[in-house]
Amino acid sequence: MKLYQVRTVNCSADYPDVTCRGFTAYDLTQRVIVISFRGSHGTNQMIQLNDGFANDGIQEYFDKTGKIFKTVYDSFMLLWNGGMYQDIKNLKYRYPDFELWVNGHSLGGMLSWVASSYLVISGLYKPENIKVVTMASPRLGDYNFAVWYTGTFPYSYHIIHRNDGVPRSLKIDPHTNTTELFHPRTQVCDAVTDGLTMEDHLYYFDVCMPVWGRDGCPKNRTAYAQPVDQL
Repeated sequence: MKLYQVRTVNCSADYPDVTCRGFTAYDLTQRVIVISFRGSHGTNQMIQLNDGFANDGIQEYFDKTGKIFKTVYDSFMLLWNGGMYQDIKNLKYRYPDFELWVNGHSLGGMLSWVASSYLVISGLYKPENIKVVTMASPRLGDYNFAVWYTGTFPYSYHIIHRNDGVPRSLKIDPHTNTTELFHPRTQVCDAVTDGLTMEDHLYYFDVCMPVWGRDGCPKNRTAYAQPVDQL
């Protein structure tokens, strides 16, 4: 896997330190192009997101596909117009037959759902040529969007670590739009709401995702393991 470009944009009109970040990559052996999105970072971004969820709510952006959170759609468009569109255009021109993988953690997962929807609606990719795997992400849209997304993307999974409460944290009117996988135990569920906590959000596959990603995803992940008292 080779990194192609990293894009970082300011995604808040109120906080200059609030950024959204995504990267593109490609793998000649697996014949894939990758888009990946970072989760939220810092207190101000959490405030900005919660204000956006509450005040702007969900709106319709893709014809007859339901409604999604405006603040997440706006963040994706800032990244898209901030260079990611040109990156994908260049990679697709160079590797037209490659499959597209889209992934992200937390807010990054929500951005992944917007990105995959946008790419299909705009005609850049067919849904059967996209694989979407997200982790720890709050619900993005309403029931109609959940139905459309689930029916459109044949390969889409949302991984949830044990009792991570963030994927159930939004109560405005959002619904789960994909099959959910709970680990460390192998469970495949359509929707789960019981026994939720906030302790398992940062650690996925025994790795602290935000810190590990910040440090460049080193192969030795021992230093990023979840503390024993949280297991």
